[in-house]
Amino acid sequence: MRAKIFFVVAILLVLGGGCNDVPKDQQVDYEKDVKPLVEESADKSFVRGSCNTIATASHCLDYRGSLWTEEQMKLNCGNAGIFSKDGCPYSDNGGCMAGGGTIAETVMWSYNEGANPIDSETLPYEIGACNALAVAKWVKPEDLLKK
Repeated sequence: MRAKIFFVVAILLVLGGGCNDVPKDQQVDYEKDVKPLVEESADKSFVRGSCNTIATASHCLDYRGSLWTEEQMKLNCGNAGIFSKDGCPYSDNGGCMAGGGTIAETVMWSYNEGANPIDSETLPYEIGACNALAVAKWVKPEDLLKK
């Protein structure tokens, strides 16, 4: 009996049973309703700190958005890497910027050194994986100077 109930509920969920369209006046428009809440104000996007995992994972994370407090950065970095109030070292490879232009902006820099070097053979795969994410794009250090 339980299996039949589970099966019926699963089919209803898959087919959208019980779901109604959201009324027009309650629909969320990203550009009008969300973007102003998460968009970074001018001159607020700069490196607030970093989590260096180059020795163990060949990456370093720059915390750039105004959301990142020292406590949040330390918690996010945890024991995975070395927290610093400075930015990551220069990367010839570039890095994956997530949440660009928002209060939660980060850049995960890639390095051809450390425990798992990202060399010219594997770099295109890392770039492709980054660019496949809707909220991310691959950047070079000089790209950030153009802002």
